[in-house]
Amino acid sequence: MYSPALESFSARSDLIKYGPNGLLLFALQLDLGIEDVESVAATSLTDGPNDKKCDLVHVDRDQGKVIIAQSYMSRTAKAEANAGKASDLNTATSWLLSGELNEMPINLRSAAVEVRQALESGQFGSFEIWYVHNCPESQNVGREITQATNTAAHIIRNAYESSSSITVLGREVGRETLDNWYARTEVAISVTDKFVVPVNGGFTQVGEKWSAFCTSIRGSWLRDVWMKHERDLFSPNVRDFLGIVKSAKNINNGIRDTATGEADQFWIYNNGLTIIVNEIDSRDFESSESDKIIVYGLGVVNGAQTTGTLGVLSGPEAASLDSLWIMARFVKCSDPEVLQNIVKFNNTQNKVEAADFRSNDAVQNRLRREFELIPDADYRGGRRGGVREAIERKKNLLANNSVAQALAAFQGKPNLAYNDTRLIWVQDRIYADYFSDRTTARHIVFCFSLIRSIEEAKQEIVDVADGDRTQLQKNAMSYFRKRGSIPVLASAIAQSIESIVDRAIPNRFGIRFADNCSPREASIRWKPVVTTCLPFSATLEGACDRDLYNGEKVRACLATFGQLIAATASANRQIYQTFAEMVEYAPIPSVDRDESPRLDQE
Repeated sequence: MYSPALESFSARSDLIKYGPNGLLLFALQLDLGIEDVESVAATSLTDGPNDKKCDLVHVDRDQGKVIIAQSYMSRTAKAEANAGKASDLNTATSWLLSGELNEMPINLRSAAVEVRQALESGQFGSFEIWYVHNCPESQNVGREITQATNTAAHIIRNAYESSSSITVLGREVGRETLDNWYARTEVAISVTDKFVVPVNGGFTQVGEKWSAFCTSIRGSWLRDVWMKHERDLFSPNVRDFLGIVKSAKNINNGIRDTATGEADQFWIYNNGLTIIVNEIDSRDFESSESDKIIVYGLGVVNGAQTTGTLGVLSGPEAASLDSLWIMARFVKCSDPEVLQNIVKFNNTQNKVEAADFRSNDAVQNRLRREFELIPDADYRGGRRGGVREAIERKKNLLANNSVAQALAAFQGKPNLAYNDTRLIWVQDRIYADYFSDRTTARHIVFCFSLIRSIEEAKQEIVDVADGDRTQLQKNAMSYFRKRGSIPVLASAIAQSIESIVDRAIPNRFGIRFADNCSPREASIRWKPVVTTCLPFSATLEGACDRDLYNGEKVRACLATFGQLIAATASANRQIYQTFAEMVEYAPIPSVDRDESPRLDQE
């Protein structure tokens, strides 16, 4: 049976090295639009034996999601996937959420700590359990996933009070779901049903290549549509429904409070929806003052959070939706270029991603121009491609968040790099620390390639069978299994850069490779240095996991690492000198700002 999603996956040579987990990573890209899959793999895959039936633990702070997943790849055509592996998710969920940490294998313990920390924070909207496979979906697998979902919901309700209202979802991500997600990347509207829409007044607006009907729609109708189609409604949207968190800072929590407590005020408080359709039939409305219109096809361009929030209401909360009205405009457009711009501009006018706020500032405009001179490098500077670009694998892309993480790690802030990348884009003061007149494209390449080289070093060890690893490789693997280990090691190497290049570096923003090399070539140049420094990584274990939040402990670990690099520099001088000959320091403009360290970065 032909599957366009699996056909696309089979062409992804970059995912082969991950084995069955490659399909899992592909599914993440389809659903979340992840640009830098290598970084996600390096952090989120739970490598090694005895993983307690859990192949991936992904904590996405920007989208407020925790995803745990199991993968399965059948080599032959089967009617359904192995249901036994789906039942393993019940084991994985129990271990991650409530198992004794001291009894866990080291490769899962760090992931469990991060998941529990996320739930304790109360800032996440959804906890999702995935079983990703290449077979048709089945009732047998569905029952097992439901059991795992019930287990997770029970544990979270009883053990994590601050996340008691979190949305717990179970997903069988087989051929049908993969093809659905893949189709959403190809067409703007994946839900093509006929809809009879109850409305309250309205008018038609016509443009050169589009027409629209502006009106108000009932909240109860929108909830009914969500109940049937859920996330398929968001095919033209650049983000999914992000769930509801009981927090004053959570927009969706505010939407729910207004809907259930002030339904009569919802219309004026809410921004409304923009919905693209294949056809609008409002003739009945215009001729007879009917209270309905008919549309064919439906895709929510702007209003995913409103739709999802109203859609998940139940019981007494849902009852208020009969009297709740929402402003909406239904837009028909057959011109592909105009349609693309409708999607683009309706999304970018809202708080879609933190980096979007910076895409047109002077620093990012300059950096994009500078990157035009860097070979084999694609830097968007806050701008993003769609999910389609992510799954087609732009191999030369320097993803926005990956660049921000690399800069923060190189400046000695691994916690910011790992836990709070969003702050770099959102908070002016922090943004200016990393993106200013001091920041150059060639320096970004220098920092980004260090992170990439460390990720590759980890993958090389992962590829060695556990029983064939040397003691040094086992020690390094023990370190890499800790969450935050990659940005911490990058920070440690950056802090030791003067010992490595054997010269003063007055400001780390001024260091770069002497020639205009590509990011791929740059990561190759870093490899001997990373390999030489890796045996000292054990000194950094106290700076990972929960301890990433302890600024004093992180600084102490980085200092100890730096002392070891300095003490052994003469023994490794040939390696370091070869690297130093490829590096230069370029004086940089000063920035007239207070350079004192801040607690909000610790």
